[in-house]
Amino acid sequence: MATELKLDRVSSFYVDKKHHRQIVAVDSLSADFTAPMNVIVGFSGCGKTTLLRCLLGLKEYEGEIYYQQGNLDELSPKERNFSFVPQDYVLYPSYTVFDNIAFPLRLMHAEREEILNRVMEVAKLLEITPCLNRKPKHISGGQQQRTAIARALVKRPEVCLLDEPFSNVDPQLRMQTIRVLKSSFAAFGTMGIYVTHDMKEAMLLADEIFVMEKGKIVCQGTPSQIYDSFVPAVRDLLQSSEI
Repeated sequence: MATELKLDRVSSFYVDKKHHRQIVAVDSLSADFTAPMNVIVGFSGCGKTTLLRCLLGLKEYEGEIYYQQGNLDELSPKERNFSFVPQDYVLYPSYTVFDNIAFPLRLMHAEREEILNRVMEVAKLLEITPCLNRKPKHISGGQQQRTAIARALVKRPEVCLLDEPFSNVDPQLRMQTIRVLKSSFAAFGTMGIYVTHDMKEAMLLADEIFVMEKGKIVCQGTPSQIYDSFVPAVRDLLQSSEI
């Protein structure tokens, strides 16, 4: 069965204690995520990261989120077969790349042979096999980011959420890594929900794009449909990405 996430009028808020007011971060948002790679694109402050936190169970929200037709509220964050790659990925500096990737499997008490097989599989897909015996400080920034992605994929999640993971990677290397990322997700059958402010990234990576503005989805479609859109938010994002 294909993975499906359905959001029904989801809202989430922050409290501005200084000015004694409530700030709407996600505003009655409804969307269906069913494509293999879904990209949420929008300028900083539009609510993208807050939405990911709601999906992870780390942020309270109003409305309903359904996962595989069941209410996501019924599953604790640990029970959801989700993984997360943050913008500021953190690798254990004293661990090798292999041990960083294997860490989630060891928490699950996986057998030694299974750990070896899974780490080698995901390292090959992400093209970091030569780095496995090195420490993070001895590999490039792009290789560090692929290690973080490998760590997220090694437990074979049904859904992987990524919050602007390539913002600190050189632009040329970023495009290469994006292509590797998409093929890796396809190989594992993992649904991706990827957040970025860069429309060029979105166009390269997405099967379906969701344009977000002021806590709402203002436009949705395939990359070609989005490119042809006359929605002001899409126009502004295209211009800022210099496509």
